[in-house]
Amino acid sequence: MLGSPRSKGAAVLLAVFLSFWTWLYTYKTDAAKFWIGLVVAFIGAILTFVVVGVVVIFGVWLWAVIDAAMKSDQWYQQYPNAAR
Repeated sequence: MLGSPRSKGAAVLLAVFLSFWTWLYTYKTDAAKFWIGLVVAFIGAILTFVVVGVVVIFGVWLWAVIDAAMKSDQWYQQYPNAAR
């Protein structure tokens, strides 16, 4: 038997939420991509944590603070508090 066909929609959702793990969905033809993606992601995670992790986390925090501060009061008033 050939097995069930794969869905492009499912592959895109896997890629969006699970990154390189989507290549497990089509492992027979994408095994090399999976292993390369795994190794690169692992190295990137280590480098991010060790080298630039603190800078990235601080940068995202600073971006959020500046973005929130730069918006006008009217912008926030269009989102009423649900607790009222």
